[in-house]
Amino acid sequence: MSEIYEVPAFQNEVDGLVDKAKARGIILFVIKGSKPNWLEIQTSLRAALQDDRITQSKWTLYETPNYERLFPNIVKECRNQFISQFSSENTNENTISHFQKLWTHHYLKNKQILETKHEKVDWFQSFSSENPNVLFLGASPSLEKDIESIKAQRHDWILFASDTSIGFLLTNKMQPDYIVSFDSGRGTSYHFLTEIPKEIPIITWLGGAPYLFELPNPKILVNTGHPLDQIVEFLFQKEQKLSWPHYQNRSLNLLGMVSSITKGIQNRNFAMSGVSFVAELGKSHCKGTGYERYYLPQVERKKSLEILTKRLYSGTRKGKNQIVWEELQSTKGSEAMSFFSELPRLDSKSKIITKHNMHSFQGFPPSISDLAKWANQDQSGIIHSKTLNTWLRFSPGYAP
Repeated sequence: MSEIYEVPAFQNEVDGLVDKAKARGIILFVIKGSKPNWLEIQTSLRAALQDDRITQSKWTLYETPNYERLFPNIVKECRNQFISQFSSENTNENTISHFQKLWTHHYLKNKQILETKHEKVDWFQSFSSENPNVLFLGASPSLEKDIESIKAQRHDWILFASDTSIGFLLTNKMQPDYIVSFDSGRGTSYHFLTEIPKEIPIITWLGGAPYLFELPNPKILVNTGHPLDQIVEFLFQKEQKLSWPHYQNRSLNLLGMVSSITKGIQNRNFAMSGVSFVAELGKSHCKGTGYERYYLPQVERKKSLEILTKRLYSGTRKGKNQIVWEELQSTKGSEAMSFFSELPRLDSKSKIITKHNMHSFQGFPPSISDLAKWANQDQSGIIHSKTLNTWLRFSPGYAP
């Protein structure tokens, strides 16, 4: 609105914000006016990428709910002009749009489960270890080929297992150090129907599958950057002076999350097995996954397990899987990421198992009613109206 952005006081305030951001090493662009010069903005932003101080860049457009309601046409134009230039794929947007209400519902439900059980949980901060070797285990069929070699070198690696692979690993008497599970879908429960040792910690987030929070295993909660995680992070810092850092996962898969949360390990050597995002050996996943437990009752003479599961992964990578694979390939060279099958056997100097440390703290975020209200107030669209009314209705002190 010209009545606002042409006021000298407003211009001074904007210039002050830009200067403060610059002093902290942040390049801040302020787009003003009802008809911005998008070509000029695009040129300036792309020029900023050439700055030697910038090693990584990720452009994302955030709109405040209030601004979105007041100026829908400007927001729409920003999305068309800005995101089309700096977002290579809208897969993430589609994923968030589809799941955001489910994530919020699970977030509130899981918090209630933990409080009802008076269960202590760890709010993850970082990892450190004298052993720099980190091995992520996915659930592609290639894991079956690597399993014996992995077992022979078990004590040389810190093992992070995807929830999909845990059934196969335990069947082969391979117990990982951590299980990683972030999918909120109800299908996640099928991966955990096998008997899992109670001492294996599960790395997840409060928006994960509720079934996880019914298990006796220790829970380690990671800050994913979800709006409710941002609120909790702020309150921990403000009220208890505790740091709960946000870990980005641009690939939106478990491999990317493990890579992100273990970056603090000095001289990290990151390897992976069971990662391909494509069908191998005539099947989509290794043996013993939750997919088998789900589909086996449907198998008959004319329908094999392979036919039922082939929709999971085909012979070629498509869509999001292809994007993740390309990002993985580009990352391998710069971050010492390798496939386990391509590595020579490690020369173990000692048979003593090196301890690794997880840095965390314990505590609980604010009340469910406050989280529900903030979800509705600060981030329009991430919580369904019926969900909001349900949580408020059953919250202490609520009066309709």
